Amino acid sequence: MVLSLARVDDRLIHGQVIAVWLRKLSPEIIVIADDETAADEFLSELLQFAGPPGVSVEVYSAADSVPRLKELAQSPKKIFLLMRSPLTALALVKNGLSLPVLNVGGIGAAADRKKLYKNISASDSEVAAMNTLEDLGTKVEIRIVADDSPVAFASLDLAQAARSVL
Repeated sequence: MVLSLARVDDRLIHGQVIAVWLRKLSPEIIVIADDETAADEFLSELLQFAGPPGVSVEVYSAADSVPRLKELAQSPKKIFLLMRSPLTALALVKNGLSLPVLNVGGIGAAADRKKLYKNISASDSEVAAMNTLEDLGTKVEIRIVADDSPVAFASLDLAQAARSVL
């Protein structure tokens, strides 16, 4: 498996992912790791049909995605891993999946979230998860679209503020 990109995007598959990221990465398989989506049969089927021709979409819970990704690691296929939250990425890493880089590209605003970067927001638990991922060796970068330069999560004010209270 060639892990083309591990991306947090709470919209999962949408226009930007199809039009920009897939064209840049040319993956053969999109793996969605998300408990809520995996539990919703209709949404899972809808996302499986949302992939472009020639790209299969597989939807798993976070726990079930780890064995599948480890299985795919034995193949030369290019994989694009999508999840809604850095909390899922942390669960994957804690369950033995190696994520050298985590791209955070879309987390919408909500009552429990603060602005992290441009139109990306994060809750305290999501910031803590990203800090923990970095402690475990995953480089967390903010990159909304493929043509953007990556911004190191650790350089952001919210990340540094969270570190100072630990």
